[in-house]
This record gives sequence, C-alpha cells and structure tokens, in this order.
Amino acid sequence: MNFEFKTLSILFLLFGCQHESRPAYTLVQQDSATCIYHSPTAEGTIRLVATSPSTSRIEHVRGNSIVSSWTLNYPVYRFTCGDVTGDSIPEIIVGPVKATRYRREKDKRLFIFHLYKGTHIRPLWLGSRVGCPLIDFKVETDTMPNMIHTWERKANGDTIEVLYRQHGFGLKFVRYITKQRN
Repeated sequence: MNFEFKTLSILFLLFGCQHESRPAYTLVQQDSATCIYHSPTAEGTIRLVATSPSTSRIEHVRGNSIVSSWTLNYPVYRFTCGDVTGDSIPEIIVGPVKATRYRREKDKRLFIFHLYKGTHIRPLWLGSRVGCPLIDFKVETDTMPNMIHTWERKANGDTIEVLYRQHGFGLKFVRYITKQRN
C-alpha cells in the first residue's frame, strides 16, 4: 500500500462518506402564526400570512427577504412547526379546512411541509385525513423526532387522542393517548 492510499483510507474511516452536512436548527420562538429558528449559519422565520379570510401564504424569511412561499387557497385553523422527520430541520405543520379528491365535504385536514435544502417550502404530506375526522392537533416536542398529537371524533361522537409519527409518505399510528366521552 502506498502512503496516499493509506491516508485516504484512514480519512474515509474517520469521517465516512458524507454527502451533505445539515445545519442543526433550533426553534427559539413560536406563536400562532410565526416560528423563529436558529441554525449555525442563519436565523430564519416561518410565518403564516392571511391574505384573505379564505387564503393564506406560508413564508420562509431570512433577514428582510422572503426566500420561499407557498399559497394555501383555503382557511387555516392551525399553524405550527416542529422537527417531525428528525433531520434537524423544522417542518411546517398546517391545518387547512378543505374538501379533498376522496372526501368531498369540507373538513379539518393536516398538511406537513418541509424546507427543501433548508430553504424552499415544499409539501411533505397533504393528508386527506387521519384515522377519524380531525378536531385539532399539536406537535409534541419532547421526543425526537417530534410527534403529532391529534384529537379526533369517532362516528359515535367520542373524542380520542392519538399520537402519530411522520413515516415515509404520511403518518404512522403510534398509540392512543386517552379516550374521552362527551
């Protein structure tokens, strides 16, 4: 073995084959329409801007510039952020009220967007529904990746609480939290 080959072999063993390093993002502030995050290279804001009663726009802002946006042509009842994929980049979780191709009635839905290459807002999952009709949701940040906690209405009117994990295309059931009677 020559010296250069040994050196390259040792470097490969030490550092592996890394394609792209991802910045570690930290959510530092969140309210009902804004998520502010820090990374080693940037600070950014993800915000929901209501442009009319039935239309909103998600904006990703760095400094004073909008670097990406996504228009939602329906009312939004919930907006939040969390790292549901576990990749250290915040996802945007939005609750629109809309009909879908397979569900003609307008109802609460759950959409997940991600920041492609850490910048561009792109859909990750545009869910038509979860297990039962959705009442509300929140992101549980005490686990990594973060999980989605939903309140759902069963056909008999009972409310159930369910925990989901983002998995591939969609959400994967984790467990029931509680069952409540109205």
